[in-house]
Amino acid sequence: MLPLSFILPDTPRKGIVVNLATMRLFQYKEDGTSLLVSTYPIGVGTNERPTPTGRMHVARKAVRPTWRVPASIAEDHRKKGDNLPAEVPPGPENPLGEYALYLSKSGYLIHGTNKPASIGLTATNGCLRLYPENVKTLFDDTPVKTPVLIVNQPYLIGQRNGVLYLEAHAPTEESDALELEKLYKKLRTMEKKARRTLDWKKVKEAQAEARGIPVPIFELSQGSGKEAAKPIKVGHPETLYGKPEIPALKLEAWYVLAADVRDKIEAQRIAAIINHQGPPIPARVFPKSDSYRVIAGPFNDGSEAKKAAKRLKIDLEIDGVVIEPVKVN
Repeated sequence: MLPLSFILPDTPRKGIVVNLATMRLFQYKEDGTSLLVSTYPIGVGTNERPTPTGRMHVARKAVRPTWRVPASIAEDHRKKGDNLPAEVPPGPENPLGEYALYLSKSGYLIHGTNKPASIGLTATNGCLRLYPENVKTLFDDTPVKTPVLIVNQPYLIGQRNGVLYLEAHAPTEESDALELEKLYKKLRTMEKKARRTLDWKKVKEAQAEARGIPVPIFELSQGSGKEAAKPIKVGHPETLYGKPEIPALKLEAWYVLAADVRDKIEAQRIAAIINHQGPPIPARVFPKSDSYRVIAGPFNDGSEAKKAAKRLKIDLEIDGVVIEPVKVN
């Protein structure tokens, strides 16, 4: 099921609000007497380098930014055998993408990415990543000094047409007990106000499943459940935005064997991740008699193939095997 409806974080509706638990950014804009809300999926910081919460603002903006590599990140890459330069200029190797909004908290940005597959994951060094097509829209619509509030709210409550919804996401271990306590306190207050008993079994099921979509849990008035949201039929474009184009196979080219697995879906997953590396590494799946091979390439020469194999090792911990061209007599 696609999450096409979202419950807004419990915050003031102003500027940019980021909810780390849902991995979504919300942008509030006043349009006369109306308040417009836009939302975008994001990539957030890892457990080792988490994205900070709190209030800040957009300090400055940059088109085609230069990435000045922090010493701690350079050291991590050096340990993996990947020596980064002090600065990475704009281009396909730059992880900031084409647009960057620098936050007032030093060292943290909202920016694009050269690795679209990282959106929706805890994969950054603390910054917030957006898809290239999303960050341009946000960049154009966000003036300097716009307030930014970053929160971590795994349990969200909202109502529509007399029906109460709960949107639950998996919380971090540290925040689980505290966030559950907040959730139950809010629900008990609503139960008391409605003067009707809440279905706590349904609440606990939604909380335990943590599906990340709004689930109806309570009718605030008798019969209002008939107005619960119906599924929406979604049309799919023929070509997805930003989908990498894989070059045609060539006998004289070099390749890298990235994986040899028995499960077709797993092979397709690995190929998709490789295809969405930044810059992209072309990869496709080839069936064998009892397994599926993921082959990266074509590459023009051995040096290019070895460079790709090194990137697979550093970025994805994949031990790729370089395949030389087929010799035709």
